[in-house]
Amino acid sequence: MRNSMRHYGAAIVLAVLFAAVGTPLSAFSDSDESDEPAGLSGVTYYDDSAWLAVPLAAGSLEGPAGGASPTARVKAEMGGPKTYFILGGAASELKIGVARPRFRFSGDQATAARVQLAQFEVKGEVRRTPIEIGKGGTMFNRGAELEVTRVKDGVYEARPKKSLQPGEYALVTSEADPVADFTILERGY
Repeated sequence: MRNSMRHYGAAIVLAVLFAAVGTPLSAFSDSDESDEPAGLSGVTYYDDSAWLAVPLAAGSLEGPAGGASPTARVKAEMGGPKTYFILGGAASELKIGVARPRFRFSGDQATAARVQLAQFEVKGEVRRTPIEIGKGGTMFNRGAELEVTRVKDGVYEARPKKSLQPGEYALVTSEADPVADFTILERGY
């Protein structure tokens, strides 16, 4: 009885707090998935004449953070086996001949803050890049710095700060969200 009274009292306090800021309690229910930041969507690439749609791909995990025990993850962080984010195929279908490509995507400010540019190595018929999954999100360890700017409400532009070397890359937000993968072609310079 005492615990149920405590929960009832806590619910009243929360209701008063949320009423004070004008946010309905239903906006914070446990089943509301909108609390999760959205991944990439509506990604386009500028090919020097028009904005073209970029298909999104799904990846998988290989290594201790791919569902292994917390002990295995700690060992990985201490120099043990690494966790990799894997994309199928030896190369992306999107081939880009510009060393500093421009991309636009739909999202909110939280999504824009999480966007990273990951660089992949090719191993057989897959592409992989090392990652670390922590409380603050997923860190893709190999990549390039991005400039992300707001174009208008809900639309952001991302561009590498420096020219990219030929190879495999992807715009990413987390290990669980779709990615916008692409290949930077060797231009013969």
